[in-house]
Amino acid sequence: MLLVAACSSESNGVSSGSSGSNTQPSGLSCNSNSNAADGARWMSAWGVTHVTGAAPVETTVRNIARVTASGNAVRIRFINLSDQPMQIGAAAVGLREGATGANLKLNTSKAVTFNCGQTSATIPPQTESFYSDPIAFKVNNQDDLAVSLYVKGADNPGEFGATWIESYKLPNGSGNQTLEDSGAGYGLIDETRFSTPPGLPIMCNGCTVYALRDIEVLTKDAKGAMVFLGSSSFHGFNTSQNGFKRISDLLSVRMLNEIPQGQRDTIVNRGIGGDTLQNASATRLERDVFDTVGVSSVVVWVTNDLSSRSADEIIANYQEVIEQAHAKGINVYCPTWIPGAQSFQANLTGERAKLNDWILNSGECDGVADYNGEVEAPGGLTFLPQYNSGDFIHSNDAGHELWAAATPLSEWVSKAKPR
Repeated sequence: MLLVAACSSESNGVSSGSSGSNTQPSGLSCNSNSNAADGARWMSAWGVTHVTGAAPVETTVRNIARVTASGNAVRIRFINLSDQPMQIGAAAVGLREGATGANLKLNTSKAVTFNCGQTSATIPPQTESFYSDPIAFKVNNQDDLAVSLYVKGADNPGEFGATWIESYKLPNGSGNQTLEDSGAGYGLIDETRFSTPPGLPIMCNGCTVYALRDIEVLTKDAKGAMVFLGSSSFHGFNTSQNGFKRISDLLSVRMLNEIPQGQRDTIVNRGIGGDTLQNASATRLERDVFDTVGVSSVVVWVTNDLSSRSADEIIANYQEVIEQAHAKGINVYCPTWIPGAQSFQANLTGERAKLNDWILNSGECDGVADYNGEVEAPGGLTFLPQYNSGDFIHSNDAGHELWAAATPLSEWVSKAKPR
């Protein structure tokens, strides 16, 4: 896998969005991997887990991302794990107007550059990390940042990231509209609008972003990044689409309201439906957690293993994660496992209870939260009805609200070492 920097220059800085490098009043230039003289630090303020899909063709996509830090500069981190190059013909950032849709606030759109001022980029195959130039662009915590990409040509890979809010795409063949404020003509990025049959996990239509891995902010808000490594519940399954009702979304608001500036962590959600802790601990730790800029802690809630594995096997996976994270100075926080239908046999045999007892009482995690205790029905076989989303696997918005409230946020943030 390639790790590609945005620019060969070793100077630190922020691109103005025009051709060539441009030194800003902060003293930064087109490429910055260092912190600013005023104490601002680069932090991942939003992120996703890689998935694949049908590639856009000669058109503009408008990716939507809610950032969890304020700052005066951003940079975009791309990913291309395919075997073919990705052609980004142009790119821009802007602030989204309204709660949904592709309209931008007037006069907020600004060109993104690459390789010290180039307006386009080719992202090579098998590239885990490719940066834009840093862009002088003010964002506030909880802003919806729109990253518009002109996907040039008809032979680009289907490289996406998993979200639980809509992103958008103009019809194939529409060309470069990255700097246009209007969202007219945009449809969902995946061109779908399915309804969900009763009793099945809710479909999230248009809930991917194209080519993005992270958005990083040069910020004084945060001392570190808290990564949410999870499966479908962290991904957001059966919460309100576009509602920002997931645990991580709610905790990012708590973080802003309850933790003083400079002592906060950003929130980076790496949830993906269907994953297991066995897989995540083996294949996702390095890219999705350890390589997140500023990571100081990880919340581990990947909860599908009990359908086929024992509590002892899962505990061994936790211990592997804890050992690797601690070696890098990263704290590990562990919520208890809920009574999803995929764990029904483990509910009957006591394996889930055994696993939860280890989480709560072993002392091996750096912090715990009893999410199970908030939603488990008497007898331990299923959800309390008011928190069952209908599929007996995932909770609804009310359950996520309970879990966010039950998370000892201040304790977890204060325990994590500044990065």
